[in-house]
Amino acid sequence: MFKALRKVFFYIYLLTAIPLIACFLSQLVSPASFWPLAFFGLLFPVLIVTQFVFVLVFLLLRSKSVIIPVILIILGWSSIIHTFQIPGRSAPVDQGTNSIRVMTYNVRLFDIAHYWSKLKDQSDGILSYVNDLKPDILCFQEFALQDPGKFSIEFIKSKIPFLPYTAIEYNFASQNRKHGVAIFSRFPILSSGHEHFEDTKNMMLYADIQIGSDTIRVYNNHLESIHFDRDEFQWIDTTTNKTRIPRDKITEIANRMRVAYVKRSTQADQVRNNIDHSPYKVIVCGDFNDTPVSYTTHKIGRNLFDSFRSGGRWLGITFPNVKAPLRIDYILHSKEMVSSNYQIGKIKFSDHRPVSCRIRLGGEE
Repeated sequence: MFKALRKVFFYIYLLTAIPLIACFLSQLVSPASFWPLAFFGLLFPVLIVTQFVFVLVFLLLRSKSVIIPVILIILGWSSIIHTFQIPGRSAPVDQGTNSIRVMTYNVRLFDIAHYWSKLKDQSDGILSYVNDLKPDILCFQEFALQDPGKFSIEFIKSKIPFLPYTAIEYNFASQNRKHGVAIFSRFPILSSGHEHFEDTKNMMLYADIQIGSDTIRVYNNHLESIHFDRDEFQWIDTTTNKTRIPRDKITEIANRMRVAYVKRSTQADQVRNNIDHSPYKVIVCGDFNDTPVSYTTHKIGRNLFDSFRSGGRWLGITFPNVKAPLRIDYILHSKEMVSSNYQIGKIKFSDHRPVSCRIRLGGEE
């Protein structure tokens, strides 16, 4: 009886072990070389929890197969701690002169045209939240200006006067509208630079910021999106509750994801190359549009510390507006720095949530 059960459960188990191995490989193999692996990273939270379940199952069945999920859990430990965090493990960082608060936020163009929310107070709510939190360094993705009009750069600076230094780069400009990414700083910006990614409106912006006697390089990245519009998000939310989804719609979404994975992989390579040539310690912020278990985050995050590990809660969802909520917004930093007080703002002024943490510029991990 036990022998038959062991065999049945072992074959069932293989249906989770093989995709998990593909998850591990998806972090190492660029989607530009082999894109199908990239999709497996989305399944990591479910697949790794399943490994723990099968450890218990195999122990109850007294099966030697228990060694396989144990080995896979050990091999995937780095991915586990970048995906799950138990609340309450973070110790506070001293708020001295060598400690700063960093914030990153995709503000969805401040919704200044009221296209998404149909509300008129989204931009005021965003700037009010920033004013309450008072970060020392602030990175905006999908930053927008409307000038002439209410939403000029002068207006924004008047709302956050404690961040007088700016580096801004645009990927769209019309007669009275500009879109792009921006870095605001309490401390002087010595120099800045940017790189526009090929065949896309996405980009990387960086600024060398002097903090006391130290200089750090802050990166603000906005990587390739799947480019769903508002109606498509609503379609996903409603249709996934039904028993049948049109095949052509599934094919269209999968194809968009494939294209985005491939583009993000080359963008991640470009960001990593710039980080490798930075003359200073780095803080890397932004909307990566990818999960913790992916080629993008693994490539950019190599030899960096993910601040989510210093105070994150559970899965740390930063993009909650679809049926599969994700963490796709990050603050990473050089390992010589120490982060704590990681927070995800539970506000609804954008389709993303703001992420912030406190970072001490010197010290051991």
